[in-house]
Amino acid sequence: MRLTSSPLAIALLVLGGCSTISSLDSASRSLDTYELTAVEAAGPAARSGGPTLAVSAPTSSGAIASDRIVIKPDALQVAFLGDGRWVDPAPVLIQQLLTRSLSSTGRFGLVTTNSTGPLPDHTLVVDIEAFQAEIAPEGAPAPVHVVVRLSVTVLNEGDGRVAAHRRFEADAWASDDSAAVIVPAFDTASERVLREVVAWAASAARV
Repeated sequence: MRLTSSPLAIALLVLGGCSTISSLDSASRSLDTYELTAVEAAGPAARSGGPTLAVSAPTSSGAIASDRIVIKPDALQVAFLGDGRWVDPAPVLIQQLLTRSLSSTGRFGLVTTNSTGPLPDHTLVVDIEAFQAEIAPEGAPAPVHVVVRLSVTVLNEGDGRVAAHRRFEADAWASDDSAAVIVPAFDTASERVLREVVAWAASAARV
């Protein structure tokens, strides 16, 4: 979902230098701001006395850890879209999406991001392995390929053991490299991953 508006192009960072994929309009103009959609599981109200789940702050590479939308022209280059950014740094955005999506199931007594307070029954540990758009090679279904990949672990806080671990991945295609077109592809891929994580985490926590 777009929150503000103003067009720019793609800014490319290459090994400490700076070049462009397409020409920059104006570095002083603000970027459009985007958020993504949480999964609404339409479950019952939160279970009184049900297990509690803490969603830890996800880890990620440095490029993903900002509020800029990552696009990779090739395997060795990292770029940021020049006409859009996330409403929050990507790890915060994904943590909030997971928290809201898991809460909507009604299968947990509480889903929280707080690191203080009573010890939760389970903790969801997330590493963001990919959260990016990629310029697709010639002959691909579309010019831009969006990839979302999370490595997720459920910990039992009572004994510190790993209850379950799994990697989740989904992709989507975009017809050009503008934020207005790429972000809906991120939303599609993220929704698929969220749905899988929600169902799996509830099963792993035995709720």
